[in-house]
Amino acid sequence: MADNKRKEILNIGARISTLQRIHRRFISSYLSKHDLSGAMHMILSSLHSKPGVSQDYLSVRFNMDKGIVARQCKILESRNLIRREINDSDHRQYCLYLTEDGEALIPEIYNGYQEWTDMICKDFTDEEIEAACQLLTRMVQNCNDLIENV
Repeated sequence: MADNKRKEILNIGARISTLQRIHRRFISSYLSKHDLSGAMHMILSSLHSKPGVSQDYLSVRFNMDKGIVARQCKILESRNLIRREINDSDHRQYCLYLTEDGEALIPEIYNGYQEWTDMICKDFTDEEIEAACQLLTRMVQNCNDLIENV
């Protein structure tokens, strides 16, 4: 029994990785009609909920390489979905904001997120959804704690 439990525990990471790959494919397919790929949807939704943040903030928020975030922001800016303004308190940094075109995509992005959540939580009770959220939040915090100590 102990061996079976250990195998299940080792499979948690594999299941999370599988979910992430499926999520990436689902969201990419869902948002392909808007030519959004990679982290673009995450950047847009973050700027919707927290306008004026920097690329550095987004990099830390999503645990992504600064260069990737910079490239994604440059593409979004060239498509007139976001705009950059020089930060008044640090002229080396830009504050990022959604444009009207960017704001117009937010409902579509959120619809994609909702469809994904509905799909992965199909037949879950409210209590199971809450428990899953709590456990995943703790896993993320454990990882953040580990990364901070490395």
